[in-house]
Amino acid sequence: MDIVQSATTEIMIAKTSFKKIPSDLLGSLVEEPKKRHAIPNHLLESKIYSELERSKVVQAEPAVLHYGGYKVGKHHQQTLKLINISGDVINLHIIPPQTKYFQIKYNKTHRLVPGLSYVVTVDFCPDEWRYYYDCIRIHCQGEDTLVIPVHAYPAVNVVEFPSFINLSDVSVGK
Repeated sequence: MDIVQSATTEIMIAKTSFKKIPSDLLGSLVEEPKKRHAIPNHLLESKIYSELERSKVVQAEPAVLHYGGYKVGKHHQQTLKLINISGDVINLHIIPPQTKYFQIKYNKTHRLVPGLSYVVTVDFCPDEWRYYYDCIRIHCQGEDTLVIPVHAYPAVNVVEFPSFINLSDVSVGK
């Protein structure tokens, strides 16, 4: 019985001694993680992406993605189709958007047969009320490239125009 009591008092002493260690001493025992440099993307740095809507090999539907009238803090989603319009089987490199607000998801299992398409889901999650811009870049065989701009803007998404507008007669200059 006495042995069990002495064991419990030793545990209590150990718990109180851990609480008294200053945080500066514990911080000096832990090494800060080193910041890693971003890995360069050869396709992004060496190619010029200027073709819109379609290239010699690929067509994008829609050609430009618009997120109008978004809500802050909510996820918005659109789909993009990349269609093989050439006569050959091709392999695509899809370079995702560079900002954290736009993210893409797709399933690329094999090369793209003529006439078929990849379906790319583009997610957008804003954190404030402002204009957002980015682009999705597509690299095909050789020098064939394609860019799909992605815009998000804080505007009312519902368009309602009156069927009749009455402008009364006014004299010139008034």
